Amino acid sequence: MATVIIPAVLRPVTGGVTKVDAAGSNVREVIDDLVRQYGGLRDRVIDENGVRPEVFIAVSGHEVFDLATAVAPDAEVNILPAIAGG
Repeated sequence: MATVIIPAVLRPVTGGVTKVDAAGSNVREVIDDLVRQYGGLRDRVIDENGVRPEVFIAVSGHEVFDLATAVAPDAEVNILPAIAGG
């Protein structure tokens, strides 16, 4: 299973959990398993078009844009909200 790193802004949804094991062979399946475990994450991470525009997902340190991107069983998946400043 991949290890999904939960950013601080999403931890209230996971009850403070910082890392979650999630099954799947691609990003879509990993997110689906993550949402199965913590339903409140769905609207915070994906929408009808895929990954929300304000969310950055990286698999083993590489940014991904396609939910069909392969995820190895030992991969680390980072979900990061966009950071804006002014």
